[in-house]
Amino acid sequence: MHTVLYENHRALGAKIIDFGGWEMPVQYKGIIEEHQAVRKHVGIFDVSHMGRIYVEGLGAEALLDYLSTNQIAGKKDGTATYTVWCTDSGMCVDDLIIYRESSSKFFIVVNAGNREKDLRHLLHYSVTRDVIINDRFNEDGILALQGPDALPLISKLFPNAQSLKSMHFITENFENENIVISQTGYTGAGGVEIYATNAVIVKLWEKLLDAGKEFGIEPVGLGARDTLRLEMGFALYGHELSETIAPTETVSSWTIKWNKPDFLGKHALESLEKTKKKRREYGIVLTGKGVIREGYPVFQHGKQIGRVTSGTFSPSLQHSIAIVLVDNNLNIGDSVDIQIRQNLCPAKVVHLPFIGTVRHH
Repeated sequence: MHTVLYENHRALGAKIIDFGGWEMPVQYKGIIEEHQAVRKHVGIFDVSHMGRIYVEGLGAEALLDYLSTNQIAGKKDGTATYTVWCTDSGMCVDDLIIYRESSSKFFIVVNAGNREKDLRHLLHYSVTRDVIINDRFNEDGILALQGPDALPLISKLFPNAQSLKSMHFITENFENENIVISQTGYTGAGGVEIYATNAVIVKLWEKLLDAGKEFGIEPVGLGARDTLRLEMGFALYGHELSETIAPTETVSSWTIKWNKPDFLGKHALESLEKTKKKRREYGIVLTGKGVIREGYPVFQHGKQIGRVTSGTFSPSLQHSIAIVLVDNNLNIGDSVDIQIRQNLCPAKVVHLPFIGTVRHH
């Protein structure tokens, strides 16, 4: 599958890879260069492979609140909420962001590989509810503009975006079409996302690349998108979250609001809390040379205690970082060993995020 910008990526010399059935740019000039462009200036990402689903009707708020580990009911209009959806048995269906236009009108942005699964999940639990569900998979695209210069750049085209707060969104008009601009980025570098029809996405991609020249804008592929999110210690579905991992075991466990009367999977998660089977995720840094990769075994005192869910070389920190899923309780500063090929390489547990959030200019 292609996004509407596929030919634009090819024209820019992107290296294209298969990503969950989508042919997407992994890099243009290089992962390190694109990563640094986002941390220092501004980068533009095509994230149109992610799906947008509208949920409308009198039962919309109650349905989305029931499906979510996080609090959805009672939030203010114009806010966005990161949450996890669970199965009845307490495993992760997906992590996603729910955008509230009003108590009866929401849209959801879901991960590319989970679009159809999330839609089925939503439809299954909406049967007895007063809601209309409308996926915009084929009609809409999404751009992410990330970095300390993202707000100054977007404000040249849409001045109202200047005052946009984190986890909020606004609706703007562009060439007689409504578009949504949000600040819900996953890089820790600040910035905005733009949701619009495919025709508008193509125009805005070119317009932003042109207007962004004075800020040193670079198009950014999936490679740097991954290193940027990992430096923040953020989850990626299929790695930190999956249908074999409970949200309580993950770096996204903060989304679970136990004081909610009920949410799908709550009873299963409460049961897991009472057992010794619950695992945990931690951030670790390699103290020597080498690069940690997904799947590498984690040892402590000579015994395997878990595995790496995501690992990379951090361009910002200049050493290898990883998130691990382990059976044991670990503390900040604890030593562990990562098996890299035949060698056990020392690492230590650190606070997340790995780097501090980069402030806007």
